[in-house]
Amino acid sequence: MQGIKRARLRRRKQTGERFTSPDLVNVMLDKFPEVYFSDQSKTFLDNSAGDGNFLVEVLKRKLSHGHAPLLSLSTIYGIELMADNVEIMKQRILDIILPYISEVEHQQAENIIDHQIVCHDALTWDYLNWKKPPIEKTIPLF
Repeated sequence: MQGIKRARLRRRKQTGERFTSPDLVNVMLDKFPEVYFSDQSKTFLDNSAGDGNFLVEVLKRKLSHGHAPLLSLSTIYGIELMADNVEIMKQRILDIILPYISEVEHQQAENIIDHQIVCHDALTWDYLNWKKPPIEKTIPLF
C-alpha cells in the first residue's frame, strides 16, 4: 500500500492530476434531482473521468433503481487522457456490473464499456458522433 501511495504522489507531482474522492462525489450527486438516476434514459458524461469515481457512483445509483444492467451501463460515458486511468476505470465499471449480468452478457458489457469509455483528449473528441475526429480537425496542444 505504501508503494501505491508513493507512486500516486510521484505522478501527482508530474501531472498535477487529482481525483475527486468517492465521498465528495456522492455529496455532489446527492444534489442532483433523483430523476437523473431513476429515469433510465438519462445519460451521464465525465469528460475528465480519471479512474472513474463519478461514473462508478452514477452506475451504482442507476443499478439501485433496478434498471436493466446493460441499459444502465449504456448510459454512462467517459473520456480520459491517461491510458492507465482508462484501463482502471473500465475494470472498476466491469467489476460493478458483473454481479448483475449473466455469463452470456459479459462480452456485451465489455463491448459497451469499450465503446463508452475512451482514452482521448476531451478537447478534440467528436461528442456528436462519439468518435475520434478526423486528423485535420484536431487542435494542436502546443
